[in-house]
Parts: sequence; C-alpha cells; structure tokens
Amino acid sequence: MLSQLTGRIRLPSLMRRGLPIVMATIVSRPLGYIRAAIQAWQFGATAAMDAFVLAFSVPSFLQVILLSGPLSGVLVPTFSAVRDDRDALSQLFSSLFTACLLASIMLGLVAGIAAPVLMHLVGPGLAPDIRDLAVFLFRLMLPMLALQALLSVCKGALNTLDSYGPPEYAQVAFNIIFISAALLLTPYLGITSLALGASLGALAQVILQFPYLRRHGVRYRPVLRFKAHIKPMLTLLQWAFLSTMVVTFGGQIDRALASLLFPGAISALFYAFLLFMLPASLVVIPLSTVLLTDLAVVYQNGDMATLRRRVTSTLCLMLLLTVPVAAAGALLAEPLTRLVYEYGRFQTADTIRTAQALQIFLLGLPFYGGMHMLSRCFYAIHDTKTPAVVGFVALAVNITGDLILMQIFSHRGIAMGRLAFWLVSSCTLYILFRQRCRQLLPGDTSNLPTIS
Repeated sequence: MLSQLTGRIRLPSLMRRGLPIVMATIVSRPLGYIRAAIQAWQFGATAAMDAFVLAFSVPSFLQVILLSGPLSGVLVPTFSAVRDDRDALSQLFSSLFTACLLASIMLGLVAGIAAPVLMHLVGPGLAPDIRDLAVFLFRLMLPMLALQALLSVCKGALNTLDSYGPPEYAQVAFNIIFISAALLLTPYLGITSLALGASLGALAQVILQFPYLRRHGVRYRPVLRFKAHIKPMLTLLQWAFLSTMVVTFGGQIDRALASLLFPGAISALFYAFLLFMLPASLVVIPLSTVLLTDLAVVYQNGDMATLRRRVTSTLCLMLLLTVPVAAAGALLAEPLTRLVYEYGRFQTADTIRTAQALQIFLLGLPFYGGMHMLSRCFYAIHDTKTPAVVGFVALAVNITGDLILMQIFSHRGIAMGRLAFWLVSSCTLYILFRQRCRQLLPGDTSNLPTIS
C-alpha cells in the first residue's frame, strides 16, 4: 500500500525535501531537552519556574496570535505567486519584514505597559511575589515579539524557494545561547538568566537567516510597497489570525487553569509538552511544511487531481508513522521523563506528574498531526476560514473538557482537554476537506483515506 502511494505522487521527493527539517530537529531537539533538563536541574517544577513559563509563553502567545501565526499559513501561498521573479520576491519580502518590525515594536510597547494585567490574566492563581517576578521576566523577553515574527517572514521566503534547513537550524543557535546563559549566569542572576538567554537566542535566529536569503537572491531593503499582493493576503490573514488565536488561546487557558491547581502544575504540563513535541517535530512538522509549499504551487497551477492525491498520500503516511510512536511513547512515558528531567531539584513526584500528562499528549499525536496537516491543506487552497471556524468549535470543547476533567483528574484533566481539541479539529477538518475535494474535482473521491 505504501509503495503504491509513494509511486503515485513521488512521495520520496516530498520526504527528501523534508529531510533538512528532520536533520535539524535531530540536532536541535536534544539540545532543547538539555536546555529543559538544565532548567529542571536548576529550578525544578517550582513556583519560580511557573513564573518563567508564563512569562516566556506570553510574548510567544502575542507574536503567534498577532504576527507570525497568521503569517505562517499565508506567506508561502503569497510568496509562491512571485517565486520565479527575485526582484518582486525581494520587494514583497522587504515590505513584509518592515511591516512586521514596526507592528511588533508597537505591540511590545503596549505589552510592556500592560505587563501586570497580562500576568494576572494568565496566572490568576499565582502568589503576588511570583506574579511580580513573572512581570519582570516578561518585560525582559519582549524582544522575542519582534524577533520571532521576523523569523517567520524569513522562513516563509526560504520555504517558498524549497530551502527548509536554515530556519530549522536556527533553533540550534537559540538552544546553545539559552543553555550558555543558564549555565554561566544563573549563579549571579538566578532565573533572570533564562530570560536573557531567550532574548539573545531569538536575535541570533534572525541574524542567521540573511546569508541564506542572499544566497537565493532575496535582498532586504527597508520599504513598504505591497502593490497587488496586499489585498489577497489581507483576505487570507483575517481568518488565519482567528485560526491562530484559537490554538494559542487554548494553550493560555490551559496554563491559567493549571495555576489554580497546585504549585508546579504549569511546569509539569510544560515539560510534558516539550517531550511530546519530539515525535511531532520529526514527523508532523516536516511533512506539513513541505506539503504546504507543494500544494501552494499545485493550486497555483490549477492541478486539483494532483493536489488531492498528494494530500491523501501524505495523510496516510503521517498516520502510519504517528500511531505506533504514540502507542510506544505512552507506554514509556515515565522512564523517558525520568531519563530527561529527574536531576537536581526535579524530584520523583515531578516525574510522575509530568509523565501522566505526557501519556495523554502522546495518545493525541495522530490527531495533532491530522489537525496540523489539514489546516495547511486548507491554507494552500487559499481557505483560511474553515480552520478558524473549526478551531472555535474545538476550543469550546477544550475549555469545557478542562473545567470538568480538572476537577476529577487534576492536571491530567487539562491534558485530556487538549487531546479533545486535537481530536475534534482533525476529524472535522478531514470531513470538510473531503467535501472540498468534491467541489474542486467533481466525481471520484474514493481514494481519499477513511478514518475508523
């Protein structure tokens, strides 16, 4: 079956183009776990670590929901229209880069002023001194607002030109700088060293993209000149913004509710999700990243039959890879958590709590993969509305599940709510994409996969 699928749509080419992402993940993820292990060793799953996790998550949340998140789904389809004209691509890239820089600076100033209110909203259960610490750390990490958004623009341009490695390898630089700051500065600055390392690492990520952009003939000039590309891009962005808001807002709600449980609940979910992202980064993200570029070009050429076949085969491959990994990972969650984290101030009780959440996250891996990939499929055919609407429905399920299940299963209930979000999103998007295929290519849809 797999050989038939790969032969039908040249799937080895798809996998080969995604290989740089896999290789970058293989290099960067171990560093990411070393980074997390050092955090666990130095600060454990404590109230201070809760403050850092919240302070770190809010700049990421703001830039993802307002800047890089909406852009990530529409940049490749937008850049694809001018990918063969380097002057036009450079102008569009420069305009988007400048616009993101200006918007993120303005957003950062507002967020810095509103920091106490923001920290109260995302951590209502924090003690006053811990909340003050979170405000201080948050302000130190505000440069990440601009830097992560700019990295997304660079990544969109490079991915359009089939260059997938540089944006992913940038994470290696981030981890190295973060680890160095944690090891060298913690004796003097305490948990503040983590915030400084995060901001410096984000700066390095952006700087490293420019040699690769120049190699591909893409030059940056400080201009704001969108011409004909701005109107269709804004149409896509308005729904992509809502779709991104749903996903990131759900994570913030999970953390806010976890703050009401016990000290360290936020950290346990944070550490568990980091481990969950290893298989997701090795399988789901490479396939969906390359697929978005592939489908954007295919849709631009109007070849709907090829588009449908590529989506079908990639979904089948994703399920074949994620289901066994999810089952094995759920069984090995506790020893894996102990191996990675149980050092220094990270105690046996922390391991058990983190492993409990990890088991639930891993059981949702196939549904996370389906949600991620099917959203990109809709983006590639210039439909950002459908993932947004589906996301709102799934978010309602997520919040309801959190509120009910956390009363019974504590922090595990919040992990279950997140799993419900992935399940509802992936299954609904799958059904709707089948219907869209019938509209784009009337007639036979029998070779679309079925989920049972």
